[in-house]
Amino acid sequence: MNLRTSNVAKLLKKNQAYYISDPSDVFYLSGFSGTFGKIIIFKNSAVFMTDPRYSGMMKGSAIEEDFEISITRNFFNDLSLLIKKTEVLLNKNTPLSEYLHISANCPKAAIDPTVSFLRMKKDPGEISLIRKSVAITEKAMKHMAKILKTGISEKDLSLEFDYYSRKHGADGLSFSPIIAFNENGAVPHHATSSRKLKPNTLVLVDAGVKYKGYASDLTRVFAFGIIQPRLKQIEKYCGSVLKAKQTALLSYKPGIIIKEADLAARNSLALDGLDKYFTHSLGHGMGLDVHEIPSVNPKEGLKFEKGMVFSCEPGVYFEGKYGIRIEDDYLITDKGAEKLGEFSDSLVICG
Repeated sequence: MNLRTSNVAKLLKKNQAYYISDPSDVFYLSGFSGTFGKIIIFKNSAVFMTDPRYSGMMKGSAIEEDFEISITRNFFNDLSLLIKKTEVLLNKNTPLSEYLHISANCPKAAIDPTVSFLRMKKDPGEISLIRKSVAITEKAMKHMAKILKTGISEKDLSLEFDYYSRKHGADGLSFSPIIAFNENGAVPHHATSSRKLKPNTLVLVDAGVKYKGYASDLTRVFAFGIIQPRLKQIEKYCGSVLKAKQTALLSYKPGIIIKEADLAARNSLALDGLDKYFTHSLGHGMGLDVHEIPSVNPKEGLKFEKGMVFSCEPGVYFEGKYGIRIEDDYLITDKGAEKLGEFSDSLVICG
């Protein structure tokens, strides 16, 4: 077994097994990124199940060194044989069909967060990959500012972000980019449309990429052809959002209860009468998935720990007008939050 798998195994009792099916969990424990891979960890051994399509890939691989390989042609039957006398623990992301089958074929099945909790703290290799993912996203964000022009659509910009980021090293997107013009930006999860850009538009771009499995997530606002006095108002609100972000980041420290950061952002916005326009949580954990536990929300009772990675993304949304959200990704260190990038989080003025 490799170190990560051993960390799961040492928490198991003699008659227990841990079943891993979620693709990100499988990748975390084995490095496998194919379409069919399952892991069953026992106290003293671990089995990697896949189908005949991947049999050649297994030979001589690190997976073969770390796991007993089971090439299955009848997955549910073979799984039943492995677990029939074992209490099985599962991640909550296990597909329902697999959960029901396991429940019917083992003495006991229970949801367990062990693997998700292990993934919360990143090792130096993971942090390096997230930094690279952030760097690619920042490069693509800067490219967005250069290509804004009258007539380009939200969808055009989304496609260009995808193409440009892949051309500069990304393996793919961590989610479908949110490109929102003016009042579309007042919807935090706006579905990118065919709307075309006109002067006097505030453009919100929320996007991220995957690099060697690891995600990034950034948001910037671009003022395209906006003149006074509207620009002055937008700059004022951006200043409030930035102040909330900076205030919240003071709580991104080991030992601080996570909900305190969310509360700090809301209190900061309240000083400017804007807290009612902040309609979502402050941030989220991230790594192999763009959204991982824990979330930076008003109810999260876990504490920040060294090695965790989070977004910080306060925002204000004015229905029928525009939205302002500024988001970066941060590593929790002994000294507090370390920004995993270098792109300025100020309003970008262009056009």
